[in-house]
Amino acid sequence: MRPSRRLRPRVGCFVFSTDPEPWRPEVLTSGDSPGLATDAEEPAAPRGGLWRGLLGLAAGLSVAGVAGWVLGVKPETVLHYVAGVSPWVLVFCAASGFAVLAFQALRWWAVMKPLLGLRYADAYRAQIVGMMFNAVLPARGGDLLRVQYLGRRTGKSRATILGTELVDRWLDWWGWIPSFALLCILDTPPRWLFQALGLFGLVLIGWGTMMVMLLRSKKPASPRLGRIWASLQAGVGALRSRRFWVIALLIAPLPWLWEALILTQAARGFGIELTLTMAFSVMIGFNLAMIVPSPGAIGTVEVGGTAALIFFGVDQSRALAFMFIYHFTQLLPGIAGGAAVLVAQGERLLGRRRRAAESE
Repeated sequence: MRPSRRLRPRVGCFVFSTDPEPWRPEVLTSGDSPGLATDAEEPAAPRGGLWRGLLGLAAGLSVAGVAGWVLGVKPETVLHYVAGVSPWVLVFCAASGFAVLAFQALRWWAVMKPLLGLRYADAYRAQIVGMMFNAVLPARGGDLLRVQYLGRRTGKSRATILGTELVDRWLDWWGWIPSFALLCILDTPPRWLFQALGLFGLVLIGWGTMMVMLLRSKKPASPRLGRIWASLQAGVGALRSRRFWVIALLIAPLPWLWEALILTQAARGFGIELTLTMAFSVMIGFNLAMIVPSPGAIGTVEVGGTAALIFFGVDQSRALAFMFIYHFTQLLPGIAGGAAVLVAQGERLLGRRRRAAESE
């Protein structure tokens, strides 16, 4: 029997202090599936993340301020509209945000289940945690941390989960296309929406081509990297199944159609009448604006949504007040929900995590 050895403490990646099961390195036997292996190492903690987040937040607010000045928004009028909103509108918008997360989690879970056998509840909790970190990290950094979170909580391969995340992200954006096709039957969208989705279709083609090339690529010569690469390919391989196209046509449009419907109802609380097609156009407007990285998309959502509402003849100040309220009733409950999940599971948001001493 060898004496026990003490491991040096390592800094976790923003979250995680306890595991549901002991951490173990990735070990594959001849009969193991690469998609069910666990990864050998955890990602290192990001350095300077707080300062980058604050810088991105300041940039987003600056963009919103400049855009408001250019659009002729009057701050005192915006405050008047915000102060007059009904509390029930706030509750309605907040609840709808969790419903959108439920549809998004359903899509991701449908992709992962044949490969990893995870429960829907696991995917939903990971979705909420990812939203929380997206609120404080720019460029949707929370999407990577939800992969880390789900791998830690379930013991499944982070590489495979990351592969399913790549497929899920494609499906998320693809959901715009069938939603748009359905709305074209009901109404005539504005011309700029055709152009925007046409350009975005090229992005989808490029993203899909990248995933196909990844599947056809050879594994690295290193045994360890080869195992991780095989796990990643197993996750991306979900796009080869018939199930993928069922998800693409039936599940992927649901979050977008639901949110467009919610926008039509929430806008009435501000005296704004939107058709379903107009609401979908506003939603595409503020999602395209989110290309500019900002923690929680603060500033960019307000700019993109306000510009689209002005296109439909809505008063500038009223439009900005609506987008401000709508955005933050989605954002703040998501942050609270993510923190609640982590606390309930005994995780820590910040600080060091020590591993127990190992002995044989």
